[in-house]
Amino acid sequence: MRRGVDLFFLLHGDHPTLPAGEVRAILEAEGFSYRVKEGLPQVLRCKVIRSCVPAISKRAYMTRLCAEEILVAEDEPTEILRGLEEAFASGRVEVQGSFSVSLRRVRRSAQDIDLKVLRQRLVNLISSRTGAEVDLEHPGTRFIGLFSGDLFLFGRVLTEISSKRLSERRPSRRPFFHPTALHPKLAGCMVNLTRASPGDLLLDPFCGSGSIPIEAGLLGCKVLGSDIQPLMVRGSRVNLLHYGVRDFHLLLADARKLPFAEVDAIATDPPYGRSATTMGVPTKNLLEDFLHSAAEVLERGGYLCTASPTELGLADLGRGAGLKVVESHIILVHGSLTRELVVFRRG
Repeated sequence: MRRGVDLFFLLHGDHPTLPAGEVRAILEAEGFSYRVKEGLPQVLRCKVIRSCVPAISKRAYMTRLCAEEILVAEDEPTEILRGLEEAFASGRVEVQGSFSVSLRRVRRSAQDIDLKVLRQRLVNLISSRTGAEVDLEHPGTRFIGLFSGDLFLFGRVLTEISSKRLSERRPSRRPFFHPTALHPKLAGCMVNLTRASPGDLLLDPFCGSGSIPIEAGLLGCKVLGSDIQPLMVRGSRVNLLHYGVRDFHLLLADARKLPFAEVDAIATDPPYGRSATTMGVPTKNLLEDFLHSAAEVLERGGYLCTASPTELGLADLGRGAGLKVVESHIILVHGSLTRELVVFRRG
């Protein structure tokens, strides 16, 4: 691995494991070697080359920001200020023009610390050491301090990812709407978990209204989608074209007997629940048949990401089809439905 730097990622807090899994998957998809460091609530720390940041910025759906780590200290103001003084002495702090400092608590960490007072002390220290001025609107350098668990992380922000870009692709805003449609955040995360790279052929054999194909296409994949219902195939086409995806093929097909030769990756959300239809086939049987068919068309070394209610034992069904379980995530949908999202790899 080329010489890396210490980065930390502030993750979305709506799921305990998916955001970190997505970052790791993106790094692997883009060919970046990395080493994960000590885990913290809602924060992923790792050593990796800085050139990975544009890929994270473009692809991540469950990451808020990425920063280059300057300081890790106990969550006590005296230790934080002493540590920052040492960072200046060792040349680890650089300010380009003006600067800003923001502080955040993760999951109500460090409740006894006055963030406003600490922020001003940090600003004063940086100003006295560099002579730079504070600019909250257009700073040349943005610093972020995070309290997570019992530690404080301080770093230079390299990229900040806005979730506003997803609002126009919410299911309710698509030309063709269906109540079972995935939110683009989860759909895009599932695409990333397949380790698909731009130009790869990604298949969604339960394409529905097109949630996964849309995000795959916008990430640069060639999209292959199918569904057993003609209405869904037509609706998916309308939605894909609406969002500017052009490199796709859709067809009517039964996911239990996939009519394809070979694909690079598979991401799909099979039907389950009251608003979905399995065309009279028991859900477990549908999943079992699909996984066996998917194992035949997925290239060796390729990844498959899919989900099902936890009681169906999705991981075991995949193993039964000859697939290797890479990771598993539990998603609480509502009080009576919990899903297991599993990433498989074909050996």
